Amino acid sequence: MFGCKSSSNSSESSKSDEGDNSAKTCAEPENPYEEGSGHYAGWEWAEQNGGSCDGNSQSFNEGCEEYQHQEGEYEKCKAKRE
Repeated sequence: MFGCKSSSNSSESSKSDEGDNSAKTCAEPENPYEEGSGHYAGWEWAEQNGGSCDGNSQSFNEGCEEYQHQEGEYEKCKAKRE
């Protein structure tokens, strides 16, 4: 939706391989946007500050929301490993 790559969808496709899952790692959030863009700035801001994504720029907000999405997926993955 935001023109970025997915950090990981392997958890959906590997549910039947959970016994083999010990060698796989959780993908940490990674900024997929071009440096200097509003999306990039929003992603970086969210990584450093957290909180709500309610800036004055749609692209900033979308970058912020993408970070929150990736971070949520990363935390879910880590929780499954514990």
